[in-house]
Amino acid sequence: MVLKAWQNRRTRWILALAAWPTISLVVALTYVHSAGFQAPLLFWVLGDLGFLAAIVALAHLAASSQRYRAREQEWTTDRLHVLEAQLHPHFLFNTLNSIATLMHEDVDAADEMMASLATLLRRTLNRTGAYEIPLREELEILEIYLDIQRTRFADRLTTVVEADPAVLDFMVPRLILQPLVENAVRHGISRRTGSGRIEVRAWQDNGTLRMTVLNDGAGWNPRASSDGGLGLANTRARLAQHFPNRFQFDLREAGDGGALAEIVVPVRPCASVR
Repeated sequence: MVLKAWQNRRTRWILALAAWPTISLVVALTYVHSAGFQAPLLFWVLGDLGFLAAIVALAHLAASSQRYRAREQEWTTDRLHVLEAQLHPHFLFNTLNSIATLMHEDVDAADEMMASLATLLRRTLNRTGAYEIPLREELEILEIYLDIQRTRFADRLTTVVEADPAVLDFMVPRLILQPLVENAVRHGISRRTGSGRIEVRAWQDNGTLRMTVLNDGAGWNPRASSDGGLGLANTRARLAQHFPNRFQFDLREAGDGGALAEIVVPVRPCASVR
């Protein structure tokens, strides 16, 4: 433990600062013992004691600051846990509702959706506690969700998922794209009478990771950006926790009546590839 404390740069500075007045105080007391009490020595001793008191106060302040940051990190982790726990039942209810609806139309398709849902739940629950995952894994999970939607809409839904290979190992909040795709299905594809298209793309741009979800939709609905329900609100809150004041999240018209959701976050490489 002593060695670990010494390896801390702040600890070494505090010990180095404390060493000089300590040695000076010992020397002053030695003079007092050998030469007797003298007024200049009193000021010497008082000055050293004051300096030592300042060093002790500084060390206490540094320790308090470190404890505060540790508590703040715990609060952030708890907040992320609550937000992600909020997301799972919301997604599960919507998917089960889709399966229940499809059960009256196509039992085989509903059974296929149930199998995909089971696979998706296994993938997400296996990483409980991992608040960030590589984009590669995020897209794999998203593909399972898209498979559920393709089964639901059959020939009415076409999907495209493209990512620059260079960004696949960047870390992103887990399930950050799924609510955007779900919103695209809810406000775009499900309201069309004909076929629809969802495109998911990711690339690096000037030190940031850009991720977009585009749907050609059934007409732009301005309320979708302000009344996107729990999914979009949860996404914004989780981004704010992961990247305070360092992210962009936008939902806007994309032409041809479609909508584009865009997330821009700082690049965060996976620790294993740094």
